[in-house]
Parts: sequence; C-alpha cells; structure tokens
Amino acid sequence: MQQIGSQLMTAITPKILRIDGSTRHSESVSRALADLAVATLQDQFGVANVTQRDTRSGIGNISSAWRNASLKPNESRSPEDRAVLAQSEALMNEADAADLLLIAVPIYNFSIPAALKSWIDLICRDNVDGARAHDLTGRSINKQALIILTSNYTLANADDDFATPYLKFIMKFIGIDSVTFIDATGLANDQSGILALAQEAVKAHCMDIANTWNKQTAAE
Repeated sequence: MQQIGSQLMTAITPKILRIDGSTRHSESVSRALADLAVATLQDQFGVANVTQRDTRSGIGNISSAWRNASLKPNESRSPEDRAVLAQSEALMNEADAADLLLIAVPIYNFSIPAALKSWIDLICRDNVDGARAHDLTGRSINKQALIILTSNYTLANADDDFATPYLKFIMKFIGIDSVTFIDATGLANDQSGILALAQEAVKAHCMDIANTWNKQTAAE
C-alpha cells in the first residue's frame, strides 16, 4: 500500500481510495486513466488525499481458517484468528474511510482480475457466502465509486461482459448507490479514439465530483 499526500491536507479534503486491478504497470491503460483522475482531482483541491491499493503487490485469498475466524464474534476470536483477519480488517477500514472509490479494472477473460475479486471477498467478509445478498440497502449516502473499465476486445455491457454487472451489484451491496463507469473497452478496435473519449470522460466526471464536494463543504 502506498500513501500519497501531504501533512498540509485539511479536514475537508475528500478521501480517495484508489484500487488498481491490472497485472501490468507501465503499459496499463487502466492505470494511466486512474492517474489522470487523481491528477484532475488534485488540480481542484491543491492536494489529493489518496490511499493506493495496488493488487499487483499481493492480496490474500480467503481460506478455511479465514472463514472460520470471520464467523466468530469479535470477542471470541483468538490471537491467531485476528492475525488471519488482519489484512481484511485493514482493507475494510480503507474502504469505509473513503469518500470515493477509484477502481481501475481491466477485463480478463470476460470478468474482473482474480486479485480484485480477492479484494472484494476480503471487504465483504460477512457476506462471502451470499447470506445477506438480499439486503441491498445503501448505507453510505455520500460515498461514490468511479470505475474505469478497460479491455482490448470485450465491450462493456455486451453479452460476454460479466465484469460490469458484477461490479454494479457489489457496489450496491457494500452500500454505494452513486457509481459511474468510464468505458474504455474495445481498445483493439480504435485505441486512440476510445482512449481520447475515456480521457475526456474521466476529466469531466472528476470535475463534477470536485464541484459537488465543494458545494457540500460550502453548505456545512
């Protein structure tokens, strides 16, 4: 995990949790678009309060020991249970503290990368088996998600796109009703054209986010 920011950040600076799902780094289109989003927000606020969670650096997978520990009441967990759940606790706290989830997602084999799925499993700890999947009541009224979706061939919302509907469901499931997708899919067909449109969409939406936050701050 990398912390980006400054000691000069004020209490009104929105907290951004950036999650990168790509296995690539320098050649990743999704990362480049997420960089643009952060830069645009930083231009508006002077400094960006960003926590970066890069799934390339390792996200644990759920196991039998993890699941058994997660099912116990907090007061009944042993030191070993707490150690097993430590990363999950850290990831949940990051997500809960964020005003904006900025998620950069390449489509792999028609769905999301495995490491990003592991991140979701760890933050949805009490719901891994879908026991509460019927309860979609939003609990984070002011929290937003900006999801940047990229691919070479699979198109967003096509019949073979299982990433978009899954992410829509998961965002609602964890209590985020305000979700925006930036479509940078089908890059193999027209990379320069699709990328240009995605870049403009990223900048426009980040400007809208900044304007909304500034209005909320002024009203408080």
